[in-house]
This record gives sequence, C-alpha cells and structure tokens, in this order.
Amino acid sequence: MKTLSTSLLALALTAAVSSSAFAEGSKIEKSTLINASKNTLTNTQAIGRNSSANTGSISVESSKVEKSTVINASKNTLTNTQAIGRDSSANTGSIDIK
Repeated sequence: MKTLSTSLLALALTAAVSSSAFAEGSKIEKSTLINASKNTLTNTQAIGRNSSANTGSISVESSKVEKSTVINASKNTLTNTQAIGRDSSANTGSIDIK
C-alpha cells in the first residue's frame, strides 16, 4: 500500500508540473493570457513546507504585466486540490499573477 501511495503521489506531482505554464522575471505587454485547461479527475497536492503544485494553471511571478487581457476559461470536474504544510500552495485551473 505504501508503494501505491508513493507512486500515486509521484504521478500527481509529474502531472502537476507538466501541465502548467510559468513565466518569471519577464515583461508581458499587449498580450492575451488564456487558460483553457480541462481538468477531470485530477488530484493536485502540495505537501510540505514551501511546496507548490499546479495543474492546468498559469503562474506569472516577478513579471510586469501591462495592457494585457487575462482570460480564465478553465473547466474543472471532480478535482481535488490540497495544500498541506506551512507556506504551501496548490492551484487547479487558475491564473496566478504575483
């Protein structure tokens, strides 16, 4: 059972990393950011201190966003998103601009 749990966690983390778009330290100008992800039967978990997990999400950090349009048309069905631990975050089908 422990091996199954570990395998499922690894699969969830791989899926979380592979289906997210990231932009950091850039300039986004006169652009359109569209999140049209379709998430069905997903399990996104950020477990542990300062951990992060994203599925079907757009994350923009330390970037300058000007004169742009942001559209979140994400469709989420039967999703489970959990952030467990101090300063951890988990997002499914979201747009996060910091």
